[in-house]
Amino acid sequence: MTADRPAGGGDVTVAGMTRAGAAAGRVMADGAPVGEPALESVWESVVAALDTGDLDLVADRVLALDEHARREVAAALPAHIPVAEERAAARWHEREATRAREGEAAWRAYVRAAEREGRTVAEDERWRWDAQWFRSRTHGSGESWGAPLRVAGAAAIGGAAAVVAWLNRRDLQDRWSWDRRTATVLERVLSARPAAWQADFAARATLRLRDTPRRRAARDPMAGLVLAMLRRSGATPPRHDPLVVAWATGTPIAAELREDPLLDHLLPRLFEAEGVGGLLRDERADPPAPRSWLAALGTLQREGRIGRDVLLDGCLRRFLRGGQAADLRFFVRLHELLDPTYDEVSKRRHDYLRLLPVAPGAVAEPMLRHLRRLEDLDPDEVTEAVRALLSRGERKLLTAGLTWLDEVARDPAAELESLAPALGYAFACESADVQGRAVRLAVKHAKRFGEAGARAVREAATVLPQELGETLASVFGGEAAEDPRESGGFVPVPLPPAVSAAAFPGPVVVAEDLEALPDGGRWEAAELWLAGVVRLYGSDRDGLAVRLAGLMPGVAPPAGRWQAVWHWAWEIARLVTAAAEGSGGSVLAAGVSRLPEAGDVPGPHLFLLRRWAEVCEAIEAGTLPPYLLAEPTSTTGHLDGAVLVERLAGYERAGVEALPADLGQALLRLPRATAPEVVARAGRLTSAAGRAVARWMSGERPEPVAEIGWWYYPPAGTPGCGDRRVYREDREPAGTGAVLYELTAHLHLTPPPGDGPTGDRLLGEERVAEPAPVGGQPVCGEPVCGEPVAGPPLAAEPLGGAVEHRLKEHDGYLRWWPYLMPSDREAVAAHLVPHLTERWLRARAEPAQAWALARADGPMGEAGALVQAYFVADRAWCADPEERARPLVELAARGELAAEEVGRQLALLVRRTDLKPGPVFETLESAAALGAHREVWRIMTGFLAVFLPGPGERPHTRHAQGLTFALRAARWAAARGAVACVAEIAQRRASNNFVREARRLHTYLT
Repeated sequence: MTADRPAGGGDVTVAGMTRAGAAAGRVMADGAPVGEPALESVWESVVAALDTGDLDLVADRVLALDEHARREVAAALPAHIPVAEERAAARWHEREATRAREGEAAWRAYVRAAEREGRTVAEDERWRWDAQWFRSRTHGSGESWGAPLRVAGAAAIGGAAAVVAWLNRRDLQDRWSWDRRTATVLERVLSARPAAWQADFAARATLRLRDTPRRRAARDPMAGLVLAMLRRSGATPPRHDPLVVAWATGTPIAAELREDPLLDHLLPRLFEAEGVGGLLRDERADPPAPRSWLAALGTLQREGRIGRDVLLDGCLRRFLRGGQAADLRFFVRLHELLDPTYDEVSKRRHDYLRLLPVAPGAVAEPMLRHLRRLEDLDPDEVTEAVRALLSRGERKLLTAGLTWLDEVARDPAAELESLAPALGYAFACESADVQGRAVRLAVKHAKRFGEAGARAVREAATVLPQELGETLASVFGGEAAEDPRESGGFVPVPLPPAVSAAAFPGPVVVAEDLEALPDGGRWEAAELWLAGVVRLYGSDRDGLAVRLAGLMPGVAPPAGRWQAVWHWAWEIARLVTAAAEGSGGSVLAAGVSRLPEAGDVPGPHLFLLRRWAEVCEAIEAGTLPPYLLAEPTSTTGHLDGAVLVERLAGYERAGVEALPADLGQALLRLPRATAPEVVARAGRLTSAAGRAVARWMSGERPEPVAEIGWWYYPPAGTPGCGDRRVYREDREPAGTGAVLYELTAHLHLTPPPGDGPTGDRLLGEERVAEPAPVGGQPVCGEPVCGEPVAGPPLAAEPLGGAVEHRLKEHDGYLRWWPYLMPSDREAVAAHLVPHLTERWLRARAEPAQAWALARADGPMGEAGALVQAYFVADRAWCADPEERARPLVELAARGELAAEEVGRQLALLVRRTDLKPGPVFETLESAAALGAHREVWRIMTGFLAVFLPGPGERPHTRHAQGLTFALRAARWAAARGAVACVAEIAQRRASNNFVREARRLHTYLT
């Protein structure tokens, strides 16, 4: 067989062979001339076999050649790679085109058959048809070009190193290059070589294996061929970790592993190679699966095929090498499956002891269990073990170390002075239970520690809480360190003044100042545009038409209902320009409304659109007033009452009737408090709109009260619910497997004092039917929030009824909602509630709405508190806790913060969602630093009442952390007076950290 030689290159002949190779082929090995047509016919036959993609045909065709012809084929193969790829791509495209034609013909036949049956084919059927048709496609043999070239090179190339390099060429990769069939044919081709050549190939190919991800299906594609050649040749495998990982990837049964010639070579390396532990980490041991390494190794060691010492020593070597706990899991399970005997553990005691201080907890725990079986450990070994355990950070191992220390101390002859410093590690443990146990043990055996030991205990006691430090000091002397939590350096500051609202920009009175048609941007721009159009329509109609003609976009609104503001702005502009041109006419057919149906869009958005729609109708009917009543006078959206009365007086003088939606918007923008002289002036108005405003200013306005619904996906297997939603009002879903689905709200209207049913006399409209409240017990199915409000007046329309989340593009206008109802923050908050948890949607509530609500008017109830609480707790919106605290501080400065209700909603969010208490405490601490320290304590009283575990609930670390923060908040506010839920916990007999923190807080408050 010839030695390794470089592959030839150069131009390709028509037959596909290089000219250099063809010229070299004119002379045979012995110098005799050979005809070029005969040589080209050999190459053409190889190319023809390659084009078929039949690996067996390629192998047979090349193996049948003599040595000289093989050399020439080997020289021609590199230049043929791009040719083969191009031809395979052409065959693939031709096959896909044929398949597409067949699919189209089949689809047409399907449609004709449906028409004969009198059935209409739906639009989505074509998509489902195509998906089903193309899902069943399989690649043809002629589409693979990499695998045939690999086989040809393996059969034609001479040297083992050159074959390894050929098989690893990156430009031979295609999607079908390495399947089981390819490896089988390659093994057959390579097995035709001499044994020494095969062994050389196997060794070289082994060292070319690469590291792969920790998945059984992700090993190096050559791994199967390498393992097969190593087994076939009987060569000693080189030391190479990827080879061991590849061997471990093929999960064996005992019979296969018993006969594997690689077992004796690779088994010791199984415990040393990186990646094996990660690969086998998920094998189960209780009991092992029949086809698994745990089962196979266990069977072979019981038969004696594998020695127990090999496995036990291998596991210990692997543990001592260290690593992640998950990567050692397989070896821990193997070690425990072997169940080492007393003598086996005793013989390896030093290795077990070495593992106690450094091994991951999952390794150290079984090592400790085996060591504790030994009865002949000498005092030095016991001391070493106890020190190691007390130096651990895991509560379970620390407790085991304290237990062992207590047992040692019972022996009067035992020396404890050397163990005293180790108690310092237990004192520093985060677990209050471990700290308390260590202190009790130190006090119990205080006389056994000696002078040096007592000094070490005193020095270590500085990390203990103050009460535990005082307990130690009473026995060992010294002084307890001051609890660092007692001194926070907090200096109270007064609340900042409330932020003053700026005046709203003046109206547009010149046509050239009118801006582009508004969309979902700033609400101020939309207000100025609409008000400007109305004013200019009466004062400069021609100039307005010219300006709007230049502003109109080239795209008209879609057919159907108009849900975006720009749709109505476009229609207003079209009506104005058409009237100026004398064409007139509306795009709205008689009796056809473009307004969305009630329930298709959120209530505030429908209310917003009504105002724009009625301007369109007024332009068409010639009843457009000279100005709008609801033009705001403040950037908060408020409308000064005196300005509204003056506007209405102007209407009465001009004999103009108010537009209903505009009047409703004006009422909603009135502040809560109006000067008596303004109310008196309103009472002198004579129009129906004036009388309605007078009643509203006099206090006859409905008050919205929100009720929140928490909806969950029920746990799998809930009887009678299937995949429907479950409403939970009082019971917590924690621990049940339920997942929060959405938040909903319902607004109830309470009547003004001395009025009939809610809104009975508002604007002379009919009564408002009060809906039934949400029920108490969990039910299955869709939310039921009571009957809809029947015929509400326009001003009360967004203030009452069910609040639902409609996932539409128009939901982006929700940032305008606080400025539609600036005196009813609870109603706005209720409409925002369903948008809080939908983070992945484009339309969602944002911190800007929380700030707008802080500057609004009106009582804060359950919904307003929930919106503020959400942005206090949600760090995803803003990482700066001071910024998250500013709405709370603003509300506190205004004296309008429902602090206890905010605390209650914070606790519900932490209990019922994935929000954590850490960001809550960060934000509250920032609020306290800004001057709201008294309000923060009030928030914490509401928070603790819901957050702390009730009867039957198990306390966790976060509950103790909540009590710790509450103590800090109480100190900031100098609070006094017991809190019922804290007092109940403080009276319990337990001594864990949770109860201890409750006692500290209760002691301070009382």
